[in-house]
Amino acid sequence: MTMVPDTAPKVFSWVFISVLFFAQAVFCADHTAQGSLGEKLTSLLLKSRYPVSNVGVVLKNLDRDSVIVSLNADMPFNPASVAKLATAAMAFDKLGTGFTYKTRAYMGGTFNADSGTCNGDLYIKGSGDPSIVIERMWLFVQYLYRFGGIKKITGDIILDGSFFDSTSIGPCFEEDSSRSNPYTALVGALSANFNSVVICAKPASQAGSPVRVEIFPPVPTIELVNKAMTIEDKKSSAVSVTTEKIRDHTRVIVSGSMALTAQPFYISRKLWQTSETFGAILKMFLDENKIFCKGTVRRGNLPEALRSTKPFYVYESPPIGDIINGMLKFSNNYYAEMLFKTLSAIQDSVPGSWEKSSQNAAAWWKEKGLPGTPVIRNGSGMGDCNRISALQMVALLQHVWDQKTYLPEYLNSFPTAGVDGTLAKRFKESRLKGYVRGKTGTLNDYGVSTLAGYVLMPRGNYAFSIFFNDLNSKYPYVNWETQQKILELIVPAD
Repeated sequence: MTMVPDTAPKVFSWVFISVLFFAQAVFCADHTAQGSLGEKLTSLLLKSRYPVSNVGVVLKNLDRDSVIVSLNADMPFNPASVAKLATAAMAFDKLGTGFTYKTRAYMGGTFNADSGTCNGDLYIKGSGDPSIVIERMWLFVQYLYRFGGIKKITGDIILDGSFFDSTSIGPCFEEDSSRSNPYTALVGALSANFNSVVICAKPASQAGSPVRVEIFPPVPTIELVNKAMTIEDKKSSAVSVTTEKIRDHTRVIVSGSMALTAQPFYISRKLWQTSETFGAILKMFLDENKIFCKGTVRRGNLPEALRSTKPFYVYESPPIGDIINGMLKFSNNYYAEMLFKTLSAIQDSVPGSWEKSSQNAAAWWKEKGLPGTPVIRNGSGMGDCNRISALQMVALLQHVWDQKTYLPEYLNSFPTAGVDGTLAKRFKESRLKGYVRGKTGTLNDYGVSTLAGYVLMPRGNYAFSIFFNDLNSKYPYVNWETQQKILELIVPAD
């Protein structure tokens, strides 16, 4: 950094200091942008008061295999949710576009088809399927009941989540400000409904009465504590909803106040159990269909003797492309971490783990001949432990561009600028609307804002990455506008 002596005149303006930084960035710094376009990029960053050293940018023409502009291309950055692009690429490459998760039900004893009685335990073996939401749980039970014919279980329902290890909180997932947020949901091989609960709240009919609160799904493993009160309209109101782990269940705490004329709202919150949540929802639907279970619902492992036998029923997920579509379009961390742990569980025939999947990611990167060795410790980009450079990200995008067996599914999973997903409200008035397929990333606690993907222009196709790290601003809209300006500047107009 250039230092100004105390004896210097106090007439130096911010503009003059910016010129000094501009000159240093363009003419002295390593890995700076090329030519006049690079100078314009650096000028844009300085005018927007972005420290040039905290920004990484690469734009590559995929048709000509040439880098158009680069800035701090080799510097490692925290990619935030842009890390999901690597998770998606590895999943498509290792599992194939036709891969489906399979949740299997086994009879631990005999089955009397006439009476619909399972004489013994019913085992449910999970495979890490992240798509089992409450509607699919309903279907799962309908198949057991209507097609399988189960009406009574004389033993226990045993839930086997051993496909993953017992660690349910991902590395670098912070447990303070994000404690109750569903984007830090627990991960387990037998999970349901994103391991989250929906809380619905609306004011009572008169002031002084408790706010009306409903939780969904209404299962015994979730305890509701409602401290929120309805108040007069003239008073300001705010409702807080948090969750906490209490032994083997989750406590939902609703506090604050809600005005008489306030609109009803709903919000999702994190649950603190995995298999237990699955089991509670399963039992709820069994009860609704009058399927009697004499025993309890508990964790356990499928006996070795049953592993080689034909399952009583196999429930398949949608194809992995549908799952990755949801992961990228809406930046679903739960999907990403379930996929990430699946990769090591399938490849190594051992319980899937973050540590093993991280090692496999490094090996995959090297196997594909991609540059350097990025740090990929989780699949979603949460926290401050993943590191990848702008050049490495573009190299990944170039690699996938050449993989025609899964490129269509990969591209279709990206948010489209100004159209859908996390880019639905961005690029609305830009010439690049509809042409950018980009993955967003935001970690406000670390000053991280990122965007990477493809620009599919009528006369040229490009891969790009824009990384902002260590920013003082925690207002994402400012960063979004600057990223749009950067792309509008560096992407050639057709």
